[in-house]
Amino acid sequence: MKKTLARVPNWLRVVLIVLLVTVGANVLSRFTNPAAHATANDCLIREGNIGPYTNGCEKPINARYCFRSAGLEKTCGTVELAPGETMSDLRDEAEAARKNHAFNRTTVHACALHYVPQDVPSNNNRARMVDGCRKPD
Repeated sequence: MKKTLARVPNWLRVVLIVLLVTVGANVLSRFTNPAAHATANDCLIREGNIGPYTNGCEKPINARYCFRSAGLEKTCGTVELAPGETMSDLRDEAEAARKNHAFNRTTVHACALHYVPQDVPSNNNRARMVDGCRKPD
């Protein structure tokens, strides 16, 4: 075994160690914090970048839409989308949100089924809330 390792160049050893640590950390993270890997935003598609969102994946997802003001005010709703199902155009939901507060942007976030889209603490700054996924109650 020592003779085999002695034939491996040092630079290749370093590359292999970095590769093993990176892959190992990713696998460990998927087991210890699966909600962080449940994002399904790539499943949300729109024709010509306009109109309602459609679930373009082969699996059902939970999608959350939020109408956000310039401040901290927001009105959100969650909908489950089956494969190929289209979300409403959100006009009725937007009118209801306008009664609560003036909003200037709409965000949409999706998670794999059995996870719920919600604001979660950022990995870089725990005081900052970002769109993410969590386990259902």
